[in-house]
Amino acid sequence: MKLPSLVMTSGTHKEAFRYLFPGDGLEAAGILLCNQGTGRHYQKLIATEFVGLPYELSKREADHVTWPFEAHFTPENIADVDRRGQSILTIHSHPNSQNQFSWIDDDNDRELFGSINGWFDDGRLNGAAIMMPDGSIIARTVSYTGAFQHFRAVSVVGDTIQFWTDTKDVASTAYGEKQSQTLGKGTLDKLQSMKVGVVGCSGTGSIIIELLTRNCVGELVIIDDDVLEEKNLNRIVNGMMKDAKQRLSKVVATKKAIKRIGLQTNVEVHEALTDSPKAVAALIDCDVFFGCVDSAFGRYHLDCLSSAYLVPYFDVGVHIEADGAGNISAADAVAHYVHPDGSDLLSRGSYQMDQVTAEIWQRTDPQYYAEQRIAGYLAEVGEEQPAVMSVNMQAACMAFNDFISRVHAFRLDKDQEFATQRFRLVHGNYECEADHGRPHKLFARYKGSGDHSLLVRNNIRRD
Repeated sequence: MKLPSLVMTSGTHKEAFRYLFPGDGLEAAGILLCNQGTGRHYQKLIATEFVGLPYELSKREADHVTWPFEAHFTPENIADVDRRGQSILTIHSHPNSQNQFSWIDDDNDRELFGSINGWFDDGRLNGAAIMMPDGSIIARTVSYTGAFQHFRAVSVVGDTIQFWTDTKDVASTAYGEKQSQTLGKGTLDKLQSMKVGVVGCSGTGSIIIELLTRNCVGELVIIDDDVLEEKNLNRIVNGMMKDAKQRLSKVVATKKAIKRIGLQTNVEVHEALTDSPKAVAALIDCDVFFGCVDSAFGRYHLDCLSSAYLVPYFDVGVHIEADGAGNISAADAVAHYVHPDGSDLLSRGSYQMDQVTAEIWQRTDPQYYAEQRIAGYLAEVGEEQPAVMSVNMQAACMAFNDFISRVHAFRLDKDQEFATQRFRLVHGNYECEADHGRPHKLFARYKGSGDHSLLVRNNIRRD
């Protein structure tokens, strides 16, 4: 059975917190209804709805809460949950900050989930969670036999990224101790427990991978469908001439480089496009992913996955215009942060849907693309841009530091979260923009839908 994890938006988390901690010091309970995210190694429960169990129907005490079984689980509700393929996760508060399930919780969960698991015949995961006064959550599944399995991680995705893991006692290392001096042991433990995806491992992607590895991220998923060539060597960190001469795949060459570093980061690589089934499954497993692609389709697909599976998404981009005579007329390093409750890259104008359509046809039917391009029906697919390593580094560092700030919250003004950062090299300007937008209607319908988003998983070319 795949190891479970739980993810929700900050909006769902805030709603649950307000209900579970009404201020009277007594425990309260509710239900999280969760869609499914079936990854390669993990089963992600995606909480999309919180239902508070009525205070007046519950027996609430400072260290215990019970509620009538039929208060919410009516035959109609059960049939609806079953039809939608959702999991049921009960959640109650511990006002006393006890960060573990009690023996009373054990007895109640075994009795309750003996019935709940009998409602469904597909083996879906159901379970229980506890929220503490600081908002942290622990969770576990409860099998039909009464066996418990703790969740690998619980994450809350919004302007900040809250992440709690069941991993205990991460081994101390000399390089880890130096990291702890800057970010603290708590943040280091989070990073060492995280699984981070990187799509594209060329100019900006190789730098992001280097930063994640040197900062002790526990697991990396690296996706790229290209091979290493000699022309890449002036912009790919750790790119080697011998690998380029052998035309080694970029992901394999990158994995070799990480292994040489020796900082115990586990690496999973996929030589594939972002919409291949194996790449999608690997990205569903991730707690965060970085997009280091230069295509409209790649950004569109990552927008879709971020929304459907509630994965925070950092996009890294570079725009350079060279005049062909040794001068640069424009050079911008850009970093975006995308989460499902905010605006996406399409809303921000990072790409247009006609570009996505053109790239799909160019890839799937080059002759048709050429004919339609000449006729003026399809947009022109962009050519490869010139490479300037320092601009790549600027963009990658902006995105990486933004990632750390959202996990560690080191910014002095906690309300000042930059959705978009842009450094204009030619003009010497640094610009940042807060996110005051909402998801594009195209992605709003995907939010939290998980595996139900067949368009995301199987039929993305049809949009």
